[in-house]
Amino acid sequence: MANSAMPAAQPAMTPAQQLNAQFTTLYAQHQQRLTALVRREVRLGDSDIADDLTADAFYRAWLDLHKCEATTDSEQFAWLATIARRIVGHHYRTKKNTAEIPADLGHWTYSNRAMDHGPGGTYTPAATGFRTARIANNGDSDPDMNEALRRVRAGGSR
Repeated sequence: MANSAMPAAQPAMTPAQQLNAQFTTLYAQHQQRLTALVRREVRLGDSDIADDLTADAFYRAWLDLHKCEATTDSEQFAWLATIARRIVGHHYRTKKNTAEIPADLGHWTYSNRAMDHGPGGTYTPAATGFRTARIANNGDSDPDMNEALRRVRAGGSR
């Protein structure tokens, strides 16, 4: 007959379960402070970017939680703050080195027009009835642009 006074033995937590419980506690304790810190670090007070970077910081913390040696709340917050500041710095370093390059280098008269696939991989304007104004009588593009393209193709800048 089983003794009902004895509580059932709780199964021991696995290391992964212990880390998940530790992260849950860490997140609950420090989420508001870390979000405020990141919002102060983000330029122009963009709260959407700040929230994304805060989430990235907690994701990185979750990945590296097994390496964390912080024992007190202040040490844990300092560890999280270091991760968050590095994430913010990396965000702006990446943004600084990102340049937009125009993808459409075609003739301006073909902009916003339907194009039909022609022979040899070329495209021609579709017969939609839409007409564009011509710059020159011969229908060629801007003469200055043609000259600039000729110089670039020839390998000289001037």
